[in-house]
Amino acid sequence: MSKRKLSLSTSQSAKKERKAIDLITKMMVIKQHDEGKKVSLIAREMKLSHSTVSTILKDKDRIRDAVKGSAPLRSTIITKQRTGPIHEMEKVLHVWIEDQIKKQIPLSLLTVQTKARGLFQKLSERAGEDYSQEFVASTGWFKRFKKRFQLHNILFTGESASSNEEEARKFVDDLNEIIKDEGYLAEQIYNVDETGLYWKRMPACTYFQKSKHMTGINSYKDRFTLLLGGNIAGFKLKPFLIYHSENPRAFRNVSKHTLPVYFRSNQKAWMTQALFEDWFINCFVPQVRQNCLEQGIPFKILLLLDNEPEHPTYLTDINPDVKVVFLPPNTTKLIQPMDQGSIAAFKANYLRTTFAQALDAIEADPELSLHDFLKQYNILKCIKNIAAAWESVTGKCMNGIWKNCVKQYVNDLAGFESEQELEVIRHKIVKLAKELSLECEIEDVEELLEEQPRELTNEELIELEEERREVEKEKEEPQRMFTTKGLSEGLSQLNKLLAHFEAMDPNVERFGRIERMVHDTFRPYRLIYEEKKKQTMQTIFMKISTPPTTPAFSNADNPQPSTSDANGH
Repeated sequence: MSKRKLSLSTSQSAKKERKAIDLITKMMVIKQHDEGKKVSLIAREMKLSHSTVSTILKDKDRIRDAVKGSAPLRSTIITKQRTGPIHEMEKVLHVWIEDQIKKQIPLSLLTVQTKARGLFQKLSERAGEDYSQEFVASTGWFKRFKKRFQLHNILFTGESASSNEEEARKFVDDLNEIIKDEGYLAEQIYNVDETGLYWKRMPACTYFQKSKHMTGINSYKDRFTLLLGGNIAGFKLKPFLIYHSENPRAFRNVSKHTLPVYFRSNQKAWMTQALFEDWFINCFVPQVRQNCLEQGIPFKILLLLDNEPEHPTYLTDINPDVKVVFLPPNTTKLIQPMDQGSIAAFKANYLRTTFAQALDAIEADPELSLHDFLKQYNILKCIKNIAAAWESVTGKCMNGIWKNCVKQYVNDLAGFESEQELEVIRHKIVKLAKELSLECEIEDVEELLEEQPRELTNEELIELEEERREVEKEKEEPQRMFTTKGLSEGLSQLNKLLAHFEAMDPNVERFGRIERMVHDTFRPYRLIYEEKKKQTMQTIFMKISTPPTTPAFSNADNPQPSTSDANGH
C-alpha cells in the first residue's frame, strides 16, 4: 500500500479522502488565477473539473474572508458567518485550549465549559446592556464547537493518548517521504519554538526572592519570550526576543541592531502573528538564505512549526522557496525537535552562566552580595548571557533532537541523551549555588527549569484575539481595479519614457526594435483601456465638448494622447 502524502500547508494529516474541497485548495486555485493562469489550466493541473474551479472563483471574496477569520486551518469547510459574543468567545476559547495543550495541562469537558461561560460573560458585558442572549455551554454546544474548530484530535481527560502517538507516527512517515522525494538536505530543514524565561528568577531556595521588604521584588517576576531554533546540521538561528519595554534603560547609547538577538517588544512580551511574520520575513529568511550561500547549497527550506494560533497558516505563501509544515495537534511533546532537549539545555546553560557570573562578581568584591548582583543585573547583561547560553548548546544536541521526527541525517554513532547532558549542567548549577552560600539541591534547579508561565487571564485572551484581528485588518489590501484615468496616465507615462530613450539612442534601428517589443508587451493594458473607454464613452461625451483621445504608443497605428491644453497650447 502506498504511503499517504502530507498536506504541507495544513496543520492536520487527512485521515481519509473527502469530497468537500478544503480552504487551502480553494486558496491555491484563487492564487493561481490571480497570477494569470487560465481556468482550464488550473483545472487540469489540480485535477479539478472546470465548473468546480469556476465556482470557487465566483465565491473567492467569501473564501478569503473565511481564511482571514478562521483559527489555524485544517480541512475547514465554509459555513454561514457567525457573529456576536458567542462567536467571539469561541475564537478566544480556541486560543486558550491551544495554550493549555502546549503547556501539557489536562483538559476536561467541565473545565472547558466553565472557561467558555467566563469568557462569554466578559464579552457580553462589553457588548452592552442591550445584549440579552443566554449561553449555558451545553454538551451539545461543545460537540458543535469541536466540529467547527476541527478539534476532533484534541484529547480531554479520560480519553486515550494512543491516537496522539498514531498521528505522530503517520506525520513522521509522511515528513520523511517528503524529505526524500524533494531532496532536502540536513542544512535545509529547520524547526523553531517559543519559550518564556524569567530572567532574574533564582531557585525556590533563594530566600530573598520571597522577601516582602526587598526593593524591586517584581523584577524577579519579569519575563520575556524567546524564539529559538536551528537546522538538523547543527546551525543555530539568532534568538528572537520579545520584551515588554521597547527601549529599556539599559539600552541607553546602545544600538539594538548590534545586539546578539533580534529585539522586539509588545506590552505583554508575548508572540503574536504580526511578530511571527516579522521574524519570518526579516530575520529567518535572510539568515537562512545567507547560510545556504555560505554552504554552497540551494536556497530551498523546509520549516517545521507546531500548531499554535500565533503561527500564521499563510506563511507558506510568503516565500516560494520556504515550505512550511505544521505538526498535528497534541504531538508537540512527542516529535517537535526543539522540545526534545535543546530549549531545556539552553535554560540550564543560562542559569549556569548567570550563577558563574554572580560568583565571579562576588569574588572580585567581597562586600557584594547576590542580592546586590541581581539588582545590577539588567536586560542588556541578560541578553549577553542568553547569547553565551545559546552558544553553549552543542551541535550534537541540535542534531540529536531530531531523532524522534526525522529518520535521515541524525548521527546515531555518538548517541545523544539530552537527559544525561542536562544532568551534568544541573550539577554544575548546584555546585555554583553552594559556592554562593545557597542551600540548593538538584530538585530546586529542576523545579525552576520546568516552571511554566502563568495561565493567560480572560482579559488577556480577549486582548490577544483583538490584536490578531487588528493585524488581519492591517494586512487587507485595497481592492485592485483598473480606472480610465489610471490607465490613461500609465500609458502616457510609458510614451514619455520611450521618447526619453529615443532622444538618447543614436541607433534608430535598435530603438525601433525595442519600441515594438514594448508595444507588444503593454498591448493588453491598451486593450483594457479601450474597452473601458467604450463603456464610458456616453458619459464622457456628456461632460466634454470635444471627443476624447486614446492614449497609445507613438506609432502610426496608435496615435499619441494629446498633451495640449484646452487652448491648443
